[in-house]
Amino acid sequence: KMSHTLKTSLEGVENVYAQHVPLLMETLDLINKAKLKDQHYPAVTCVSTAKPKDVIVFIVGGVTYEEATKVAELNASGAGIKVLLGGSYVHNSTSFLDDLADAYGSY
Repeated sequence: KMSHTLKTSLEGVENVYAQHVPLLMETLDLINKAKLKDQHYPAVTCVSTAKPKDVIVFIVGGVTYEEATKVAELNASGAGIKVLLGGSYVHNSTSFLDDLADAYGSY
């Protein structure tokens, strides 16, 4: 039964790995809807509750190619906001796993 459920849930999907959506996209969606919670993302100064048109995101520790691709897709979609994505590094799978190994031990 489980194999049948798995098979039917993947029908029509070219690449099962393409189903993953980075957490960054959920955060940007909340920004776009002006529903980002101050308790999770505090600001130093008073912030307008109006929907922003331009957003700058800088990720200390680095961004992934997947995040960059999703941001590019968002910018091209005409969703109402433009996102400038930056980071201290652009990770590939090897550099990401190396950073995890450095932080948490060998893999």
